[in-house]
Amino acid sequence: MAKSQKGRPGARELGRLKKTVALATRMLFHQGLADYHGHVSSRIPGTNRLLIKPVLAPLGSIKSKDIMEVDIDEYKKNCEANWAKAGDQKAVIKLKVPPRETMIHAAIMEARPDVNSVVHTHQPLATAFAIAGVPIRPIYNQASAFAPETPIFHSPRLIYTVQDGIEVAATLGDRMALLMQGHGITTVGDSVEQAASHAVYLERTAQMQWVASTIGQAVSMPGRNTAIMAATNRGRAHHAFAYFTGLMPDEMKED
Repeated sequence: MAKSQKGRPGARELGRLKKTVALATRMLFHQGLADYHGHVSSRIPGTNRLLIKPVLAPLGSIKSKDIMEVDIDEYKKNCEANWAKAGDQKAVIKLKVPPRETMIHAAIMEARPDVNSVVHTHQPLATAFAIAGVPIRPIYNQASAFAPETPIFHSPRLIYTVQDGIEVAATLGDRMALLMQGHGITTVGDSVEQAASHAVYLERTAQMQWVASTIGQAVSMPGRNTAIMAATNRGRAHHAFAYFTGLMPDEMKED
């Protein structure tokens, strides 16, 4: 990935990106997919930097002013020191440092130039599939992004070293969602709106797949239908995001 600052956005565009990251964070909290753990990131175009909330900051009240800018190269040099610094649980909320698993975001963005946003949560139903070692599959229209099935990272460890990040990115490969066994999930997208919507639809797909498997067989859609719906849904990511954020109470919509 090019690391030039040449195409860095201006202050207005950067402010818009911070607002979107903050709004997506609050939306995932409102959907019950993230509590005080969980984070949304956005690549800053034209740079090797990303936007993300601080470690353990309350997700339901994150504002754009709270969003941090992280230099990926510097983060990789200092990630283990940052982990140690955040180890004091009594002091951690006062420290404006990146989340302890920012490496998930940094490693995926470096491995996948097509990815501009990453979401990591511990959402319950999809995480249950991860624990069971059962992939989530494209069983209905909005699950088409998860074809042919979600890969599974077979470790519950926290991801905070460079090597951890490399292994997570390699397991994700070219897919749009990853289950992390005994840990949680990660979704990606070409925008914050798409990555955040994928997290919501991953949970809904887990619920449908679970219910379908109790009454019969959860059958994946035919490949031709999956490809058509995946392309359609890519173009509708902003509409899906607008719907999910529209469900939030007015005080949560305001930045």
